[in-house]
Amino acid sequence: METKDQRRLGFPFRSGSLALDFVATVAKRDMNERELLVDSDALHTWIFVAGLPPALDPITPDRLEDAIALREALNHLTRSRVDGSRPAPAAIDTINRAASYGPPPLLLAYDAANSHFGGSVDVRNVLSIVARDAVDLYSGPYRDRIRRCLGHECSLYFVDRSRQGNRRWCSMAACGEKASSAAYRERARHN
Repeated sequence: METKDQRRLGFPFRSGSLALDFVATVAKRDMNERELLVDSDALHTWIFVAGLPPALDPITPDRLEDAIALREALNHLTRSRVDGSRPAPAAIDTINRAASYGPPPLLLAYDAANSHFGGSVDVRNVLSIVARDAVDLYSGPYRDRIRRCLGHECSLYFVDRSRQGNRRWCSMAACGEKASSAAYRERARHN
């Protein structure tokens, strides 16, 4: 893989949170669900485009199952927050277990102005970064600003960091423009 962007290689990164971006590795959740982490190569790709340190090869089937279990625990926690219900203790335990692995060391670059992660690490250490992001999000100042996108065909969650706290879409470019265009067409049809 040459570049990180390439339209993020098929993975959406519109939530404003690494943990919520990981939840989005199931496309069209509760609609026409499509699993994006179909194998260890897909998880390697997501880790790469997320800007995380590379996981050691190979990611075993057990570690892929661990990653999917973490993702589903994050989804459960997110859904509970959005719906105003109490999350299952098992989901919290899964997130805490993943967060308990030490993240890889963050190193200072030679320009003394940037940082980077050290070399390849066990996938559990990489996933601890995702789990710790969730811990920070759900215990931090934006814990009550987690939203579900109101886009017609969107199932993404996002962190509303707008000043007034009234953002409706995961991104204006992806879902907001579609909603605005649909509203315009509807108004034009009735005029």
